[in-house]
Order: sequence, then structure tokens, then C-alpha cells
Amino acid sequence: MDDHSRNNRNVPKGTGTFKLNIDENKLATGPIPVPERKREASASYAEPPMNKKIYYTEKERRAEEKAHKKRNKLKARKNRRVFSLVWLAMVLLVSFTLASYLIGGSNDFFAVGRNQGKAEVVIPANVTAEQLADILYQKGVISKKEFFTIYCKVTADMQYFQPGPYELATNLDYEDIINKLQGGNESRETVTVTFPEGYTVLQVAQLLEENEVCSAQEFLDILNSGDFSGYPMVAQMGDASGKYYKLEGYLFPDTYDFYKGEELADVVGKLLTNFEKRLTDDLQTKIANSGMSLDQVVTLASIIQAEAANTNDMYNVSAVLHNRLSFGVDYGVPMLQCDSTMFYPYKTRADIPEQGALPHGNYDTYEITGLPAGAICNPGLDAIKAALQPNTDGDAAEYLYFCHSADGTAYYATNEEDHLANLVEAGLTD
Repeated sequence: MDDHSRNNRNVPKGTGTFKLNIDENKLATGPIPVPERKREASASYAEPPMNKKIYYTEKERRAEEKAHKKRNKLKARKNRRVFSLVWLAMVLLVSFTLASYLIGGSNDFFAVGRNQGKAEVVIPANVTAEQLADILYQKGVISKKEFFTIYCKVTADMQYFQPGPYELATNLDYEDIINKLQGGNESRETVTVTFPEGYTVLQVAQLLEENEVCSAQEFLDILNSGDFSGYPMVAQMGDASGKYYKLEGYLFPDTYDFYKGEELADVVGKLLTNFEKRLTDDLQTKIANSGMSLDQVVTLASIIQAEAANTNDMYNVSAVLHNRLSFGVDYGVPMLQCDSTMFYPYKTRADIPEQGALPHGNYDTYEITGLPAGAICNPGLDAIKAALQPNTDGDAAEYLYFCHSADGTAYYATNEEDHLANLVEAGLTD
């Protein structure tokens, strides 16, 4: 009998081939070392905050989702409201800007708000719409270059614009401007006339007649009878009933080109337009801050123009006149007492005609207190500036007298005694 048979005989029936495996470490006594395992940091092992609930019931979860959706709806509604307000503001801003732009353009199209006057322009050959608009804008014929450019491109054929010089009224609408420029210029004889600073309207009228521009008397008549209130500077004048010639002082001395036989309103318009151009924004601000009206400034400037020997002298003469108006009465000189005002509207006694002479009482500053009724001539820019800024340095702040020698040398004094001495030195008295 082999070993296998023997072993099978000693094994109880039904047990099969069972083998028990026991780890020796479990049979050992005492603590068994356990290998350390490095604990990985994970958000799932973090301590939950005390105020945050770890577990939600189904009811609570649905309530939280509902509340979250409500918060999102409120936030979205608020965002839409803010967006709507911003969008509305942008639309209104653009609308107002566009409306203002269109209104300005339409006003210029119909010549609304433009000053009445004349402008001389020269149109080159093969002119473009942009070039034409720029030329007209520079001369004050139009105010909106962009609108005129678009209008030309849409309605006008540029090849029909006739090159050459033109005289255009500044109150024409776009269609009239184009018609005149495409119709070709009339052949009219022109003359160049220069009016010196300090010329009176009588001298201006005479010079115009000598150059065959217009009749002197008709020119003088229209100065009072014509309606020139469309010129802002003239409109500021107010009551002119006490003046001999309403526009004296406003016919700016300069060099002008006129047509022979030109319409009277156009002749006057050129002079007034130039006057308004020369009174810059800076000068107008100084006039507004001077405490005087524009007409008072022009009147004072006309006396300075007539009395002063040169530009530097103007500021000292202005000082004397301002001082007399301010505190002259305190020193016994309540009147301006300027010789240039004695014979207005004439320059000197020799200019007064034997017959038909105009009276001059309300202009004579030896007879009236303060400024005369109006300007006594047409002053230049230097005289206007001097009227606004008299010399206040040193003794000039107290000058009350002045005189000039035959060669134009000026003498000033703060009191009558010194003035009498100056008269002798100037050769005006013995």
C-alpha cells in the first residue's frame, strides 16, 4: 500500500482536501506595526463649515433651487433696467446731436441767421464741390460746408460752374448761390476805394461819388432811412434819434472794391460787414466788460481818432477823456472840451458851407457834458482799443489836459497851471 492510499484511508469521509492557511503575524502576540500612509489633502476631507448644512432634504433642495432662480431673475431684471436706461440715454444724446446738426444745416440752406452783406469770391476753373464750399465758407457766404458740399453733389452739375470773380450777398439760400455761380458773372467795371481812418460820413460819401460808385446825397440819405438792423452791431445801437447820421462810426475805414453804379444797400453793407468782422470776440468781451455800450465805445474812439497825433498818443488822450468823465467835475473840468467836436458834422470851421449848414450844438463838447450824441468820425481799430484801455501808468492816471504842437508833439498835464504852460511851449498861446 502506497502513501497515497494510506493517507486517504485515515481522512474522514466527506471532508475533501481542505487546507487551513493562517498568517503567522496573527499568531504573534503584542502590537503589530502598521505602515504609515500619507494622507492626501482633499476637499472631501476638509472640515465642513459650522454654518453650512451638509445634507439637504428633497424639499429643502427644491426650495434652494427656487430661491436661486428668483435671485437670478431679479438680477437679470435689474441688469435689463440699467441697460435700458443707458441705451435710452445714448439714443437721446445721438438724437439731440443729430437734430441740432440737421437744424443748423437746414437754417444755413435757407440762409436763416446769416448777416446781410456782400462778399467777393473767385471761383477757379474745374472747381470741386469741396473746393467751392470752402471758398464760400471762408467768405461768409455759407456757414455749413458739409451741407453745401452734399447739396452740390446731389443737385448740381459741377461742370456748369463758371470760373471768375463774383460778388454774392451773404443772405442767399443754396439754390440762389448755385444759380448765380452757374449763370456766369456780369461784366461790370470795378473801382478800388480807400477810406482813411477818421473819415466822416460826409467824406466817405464824397469819395464814393468821385469814384462813380453812387451819389453822395443818396448814400447819406440811406444811412438814416435804410433798415440795417440785420447787422448785430447796428442792432445794439438803440435809440439814434439824436444823431446826425445813424451809422457814423460804423463804416469801417479800409480799402474796398466796388462796382460803378452799385446798389446803395450793398455799398453800406460792405462797410458794416467789415466793421463786424474787425470787432473780434476778444474785443467784444472787452466792450461788454468796460461798463460802456458799444455805441459809447465807438463815440469815444472817434474823438480819440480825431484828437490823437499817433497810435501811442491815443492811449494818453484816452486817459484824459476817461479821467474827465470819471472825476473831472471834482477839478473844475466837467466837460470834455475837445476841438474836434465843435463843428461836427464838419471837420473844421472852414468846412462849414455858407448855406445849408447843419447845426452842431448836441455834439459840441464845449457846450454839453459827457459824450456827444454819437461818433464824430469812423475810427480804426487802434482808436477802439485805446478807448477800451486808457493809459494808467504814472501821471497818466491823473491826466486832465492835453494839447499838441503844430508838428504833432503831445503835452499832458494833471492841472490847469501846467496845461497853460504847455500851451505856451507848444506855441499855441503867447
